[in-house]
Amino acid sequence: MSAESYIKLVERIYEDEQGGLPGQRAALKTKTAKIIRERMVADISKGASLPPLVVGVLVDSEDYGTQTGCLNSKEDMLALVDGVNLSRLSIIDGMQRTTAILEASREFGFAGVSDLRVEFWISDSANNLIYRMLVLNTGQVPWDIARQLEAIYRPLLEKVEASVAGTIKFLSKDSGRRSGLSASEYESEDVVELLLIFSSRKRELNLKDRIAQDFVRLDMIESSSHVDVMRYFSEAILLLSRLNYAFSTFEAESDLSETLKRYSSGREVFRAFPPKAGFISALAIYLFGKPGTETDWEAVPEKFDLVKTNLERLIDSIQVATTPVEKEEVLCLEDLEERITAHRVAASQVGRFEREYFEKAFGALFEDGELLRNFKACWFAY
Repeated sequence: MSAESYIKLVERIYEDEQGGLPGQRAALKTKTAKIIRERMVADISKGASLPPLVVGVLVDSEDYGTQTGCLNSKEDMLALVDGVNLSRLSIIDGMQRTTAILEASREFGFAGVSDLRVEFWISDSANNLIYRMLVLNTGQVPWDIARQLEAIYRPLLEKVEASVAGTIKFLSKDSGRRSGLSASEYESEDVVELLLIFSSRKRELNLKDRIAQDFVRLDMIESSSHVDVMRYFSEAILLLSRLNYAFSTFEAESDLSETLKRYSSGREVFRAFPPKAGFISALAIYLFGKPGTETDWEAVPEKFDLVKTNLERLIDSIQVATTPVEKEEVLCLEDLEERITAHRVAASQVGRFEREYFEKAFGALFEDGELLRNFKACWFAY
């Protein structure tokens, strides 16, 4: 297809969010990278041929057979893509080439740009598109797996938002929001990392580490064959949001504020990312077993129902409490503050320590939830 037609398609994919190309890697800053980028733009404007670009198309499962059964020509394919909702399209491979094409077109126009080979991968499952994206990047130096997964997971994130009736909102990294998020708001990139944590059952992922990313890919590919993982993750995010909201109802009065400094407000517990990572990793380990162990999928639904029952009971206890003192009897934030501040770690290790601390805390919550009437045992689990 022509470069102009492809760029119009790309702009359609993203115009609802930003009108540009959000989700892409930022322009590289090094002198060498700038020279290479400028050379690529110049080559494209002179008609250089590019490797195929890959666009994912997500269709409803009930319409998959009907929509794919009549694809006999390029025109049929383009008609299908043109009729798909914007949120159902994703660039799977070719983000940087697309950027270069866009820059070349703005600087030199489309006259000298060669036609492009564009592959459309159609699926009724976001997991399958994710798998294809992971395969395409295996063996390459990854540019930013969290950012790339944010782009490919956009349809899934919107599906999760819709499934919880708008009570949770995911914000793109490009929206500029970094602080002041409510209990029902998450940055999309954080949600993607939580999904990686959930599927790999590891509380800490060094996304800049090539070897670590390769192992994450293997775990993700294995997990993506089980569609239920996505459903459990969606429900896990909803549980986390409900717990966060319940904690946020606590505000210390004068008596408690003398002993509570860091956690004088319940919303401070989940404000940072490590407690969320600890919650999600602990839940994943409880449901699916430790990393490397084989999951008993038949036992997972019963385990998850038990988690929801026990957690909802504690959440109800927080919400029915009418005074800060009564809420503190359930939350036990004085114990949390005392325990977490008693461990002095280097500033560079605080995030790692807190992930481990909260993973053990919430691990106790899931393992012993039927016996718990407050969170005291959780905070003493480390």
